[in-house]
Amino acid sequence: MLDWFDRARGFRSRFGDKLTRPGFEVLEHVEPEEVALPKVEVEAVEIPGIYRVTDSYRGESGFRFFMDGVQRTVLWHYFSYDGAQIPLYLHLSGACIIERVKPDKFVPVEADYRSEILVPRFVYEEASDIEGVVDTGAEKPWDLGEIRGRAKVASRALRQELELEVIHRFLSERESEAPLVKDGNLIGVPRDMPVVGLIKTHNTLYLQGKYPGVQRMVWSMPQYYRSNVFTIRQLESRGWSRRANSFYLRLHPPSEPETGLIRVEHGPLQVPIDELASWLIAERYVISGCSRWDRQIYPVQVCEDYLRTQLPSPRIIATALHSMEATI
Repeated sequence: MLDWFDRARGFRSRFGDKLTRPGFEVLEHVEPEEVALPKVEVEAVEIPGIYRVTDSYRGESGFRFFMDGVQRTVLWHYFSYDGAQIPLYLHLSGACIIERVKPDKFVPVEADYRSEILVPRFVYEEASDIEGVVDTGAEKPWDLGEIRGRAKVASRALRQELELEVIHRFLSERESEAPLVKDGNLIGVPRDMPVVGLIKTHNTLYLQGKYPGVQRMVWSMPQYYRSNVFTIRQLESRGWSRRANSFYLRLHPPSEPETGLIRVEHGPLQVPIDELASWLIAERYVISGCSRWDRQIYPVQVCEDYLRTQLPSPRIIATALHSMEATI
């Protein structure tokens, strides 16, 4: 992962006279701007309602492979452009798949990393020949909100692209039919791949439009219950596209409507839905201090913690960038 520093140094050697002052800010900590929700249509695959996953839960899981991706997006420098001070950002990301080899032992079996310099379009026109420079699409030098927002969107897209590359490489080479559990949705993953996506945020109420009664039941359903399976169609620039099937699952008691509630997306599976849900329930115990502990599963947390040891922390990035300035 040291190439991020070399790329930053190469960019600075080319445009040092236009880099006015260093800055440091972790972009993921900045509140995101409102994003327009996609237009979706939902169709029930089962009779609409909620279902008890199992009456005699045994606490066993058949999952073997787990995946997560992490990213760092930091403000690096300000670029002088027509009298305006334009923020430039560094992107670092990693994606990894781990395999359970013993009940509480995991090993990485597939991983990849990338680093880029994120710049608005009018800067990219000057720097497109420099390796690792990415155009965020921002076009207004006076609109710092757009520049920052586009950088955040571009950084997330780069991480998601890396995750898809790792998934495709892994699934094309493996022989096991065990499903791969991925943190996050399955957008971009072919519907015929045996992947399970775990979504922890509920900004879009998928059932509210056509099945408002079921949506209300989902908000209050007890622990170990799930919703009916439903399929989602999403309107994109190229028309309607069908996503993987979904269902909601309650991993922990509902002290609040979203406590312990996840949405599960899945491709074709060799196990019944209730068995799949019971496997997720078996994985629900996490390490103390985990973010969103009630909607996380332990192996994904292990994968995330491993990736964070492979990427430089914001503090290390800031120290390295400061040393770069001190030596110039």
